[in-house]
Amino acid sequence: MYMNELLLEQGIYIKRSRGSFGTGATARECLIESLWFPYRAENGVVELFPVMDNLQSMLCIKQKISAEVFIKEYELKENSKEIYLDLKKKLPK
Repeated sequence: MYMNELLLEQGIYIKRSRGSFGTGATARECLIESLWFPYRAENGVVELFPVMDNLQSMLCIKQKISAEVFIKEYELKENSKEIYLDLKKKLPK
């Protein structure tokens, strides 16, 4: 980070979360992966859009999180720059 600014790489980011599925004897822990398009990073805040599983569209529901949380919980998806650039073209102007 430089002076409260985070430099984002062009690509799709993955957030992995732990969750549980079922109850009682059938309860299982699972790993949930969600995909995110980084829109902007400024003033210590990262703005993201969720990416659909098909990697061809995203929801225009902006989520704002602190840069610290972003660094801890999100990682760049390998070989996703082309997907990022295609989705970027679809952003409303």
